[in-house]
Amino acid sequence: MKNILVTGGSGFVGSHLVNLLVKKKYKVTVIDIKRPKIEKVSYIKSNLSNFEKLKKITKKFDCVYHLAGVSDITKVKSIPIETIKNNILFSSYLIEACRINKVKRFIFASSIYAHGKAGNLYTSSKVATEQIIKNFNLLFNLKYTILRYSTIYGSHNRGVDVITLFTKKARNNKKIKVHGNGLQTRDFVHAEDIARASLYAMNSKYKNKTLTVGHNKKTRIIDLAKKIIKLTNSKSKINKDKANKRQDDFDLSKMPKINKRDFLKYKFKYTLDNGIKNLLSITR
Repeated sequence: MKNILVTGGSGFVGSHLVNLLVKKKYKVTVIDIKRPKIEKVSYIKSNLSNFEKLKKITKKFDCVYHLAGVSDITKVKSIPIETIKNNILFSSYLIEACRINKVKRFIFASSIYAHGKAGNLYTSSKVATEQIIKNFNLLFNLKYTILRYSTIYGSHNRGVDVITLFTKKARNNKKIKVHGNGLQTRDFVHAEDIARASLYAMNSKYKNKTLTVGHNKKTRIIDLAKKIIKLTNSKSKINKDKANKRQDDFDLSKMPKINKRDFLKYKFKYTLDNGIKNLLSITR
């Protein structure tokens, strides 16, 4: 499969994936509302709201990576209808266009949130789209791979993730605020590793599979803050904001245990320590 379409290819994860695909000599087209920074790719400025346009766009592609949509969980509460339209309805337009044009593989960027109940409408939108994809496979034999990404960090991010926020505070020796008691856990994966794993998932053995992409390792937020303070040689203190626990906060420890066989078997390049060091070396 050589002709690849990446929706949301100018975004955080999308830019890493597009970079990798180009390096591997794939012919890449990005569809996004903002232009990608990388050269050597075709670019279509658009969202996914025009079904007729999507039918024309998807005619020439072997594989579609669908990364576009509302991804900022903190904003979902203020834009519920926009979240539903972008993450479910417009995704359905794209899925149907791919079916019509006999795209060989539809690869969907879902979330580890889909394993649990946290994440409100964001989680619901991911789970709904997963089910629609599976139904299209059942009814029309549309080949798919669903990738449930763990918590992602790295360069090109929006600056609102916990690692970036903690790093900025630590570098300025300011107090690092931890919501609640800080014992909530995440599985952190570097964006470059997410991109490599996503490319690896194009392998035919992952056809019609739903896989979690992560280390299967829990890191407590309080321990993350301590780690970042140590790595930055910071004088920052940690402030536990027990009175203002985040509503619907994500906590791996409170989710059903994910079976090992449900993870994509992939050897990641970065440990959490090395990944944070990498981020520190390229950002200021």
